[in-house]
Amino acid sequence: MLFFYGMMIIVLASIAVVYKTLTAYTSFSLTAKVFILIFLTLSWFSPMWIRLIRKGPLFLQGTFYELAYHVGYFMMAFVLILTMLLIFRDLLWHLIYFVARNDYLSPNNAYHINVLNAGTLIVAFLISLYGVYEAHRTPIVQEIKVSDHRVKEKIRFVAASDFHINQSTPEWHIKKMIDVINAQNPDYILLVGDVVDDKPEHTIEKFKMLSALKAKKIYVSLGNHEYYNRPYAWMIEFSKLGFEVLHNSGEQIGDTGVYVGGVPDAGSMEINYLRTFEKASDAYKILLSHSPTDFKDLDKTLFDMQISGHTHGGQIFPFQYITKKANDGYLAGLYKTTGADLFVMRGAGYWGPPVRIGAIPEILVLDVEP
Repeated sequence: MLFFYGMMIIVLASIAVVYKTLTAYTSFSLTAKVFILIFLTLSWFSPMWIRLIRKGPLFLQGTFYELAYHVGYFMMAFVLILTMLLIFRDLLWHLIYFVARNDYLSPNNAYHINVLNAGTLIVAFLISLYGVYEAHRTPIVQEIKVSDHRVKEKIRFVAASDFHINQSTPEWHIKKMIDVINAQNPDYILLVGDVVDDKPEHTIEKFKMLSALKAKKIYVSLGNHEYYNRPYAWMIEFSKLGFEVLHNSGEQIGDTGVYVGGVPDAGSMEINYLRTFEKASDAYKILLSHSPTDFKDLDKTLFDMQISGHTHGGQIFPFQYITKKANDGYLAGLYKTTGADLFVMRGAGYWGPPVRIGAIPEILVLDVEP
């Protein structure tokens, strides 16, 4: 509840600051000023009215809901970026004026304020459009090679996370993520949580598109968003597709000398690492754990490589700094430590605003060989 009140204060303060900055030194009519205030308010509160559209009396689905979702969350991303640009611009402007002491550069010059406001709006909109492109682009491929004496034959794993498939996810975007995974010719596919972000009855048809993934076997560990949306029902749906759900459990991959174990999302359900690896012989052990937050405190003798997602690499700059702090110092990429390594994926999809800035979507190719 404290977090909610804190966020409300930040949002209302942001609306007030941006509204004041955009309208204080203009000759806008009252109608125009009211429109700006309504636009800012609707943008910041888009998650709420989008939820009402989906679950309220309108109950929009299909194309109409997809359109409302993408427009609403784009508006939210736009005003977020606009707010950050205006704050940065004014701080820089006041610093320049303080150093130059030139009245022409005064931050109180109404003409300059209006010109820079127009320029900032255009830049924010262009950055937001770029963010949409970045969020929907083909994920890049990160490759890691691991050699270990316990491994008896080479195996190619392709790992992915954070598809966040829901009612609004475009089918062409899901197909793009599937195609880039299949193009790596995986022996085994590892899906590390937040594959779906809705209840089964709302998005089952789009979820079934994952049946196009091609590998000898597909392993899944659940993330926090599966747990928000009837996790046991999703376990059944994954199983119907032939995927192996790893829930405090693991599996030896034939006689290859490689073992894959998976745990539920940290903080969502009880985790039992000992049970996850109790059947592991003298093998190279891979742990699928959606969130990286517990990695520092784990017994590194239990496994050799942990693969996680969850962070989205921060998704929208400059939230990388907050996200890294919130995830115990882990954001994206490979972290080598004594005993075991950690790879945190930026995810293949997006959550909330269909925008990524400074956090390109990715998948991981892990080649394990003797």
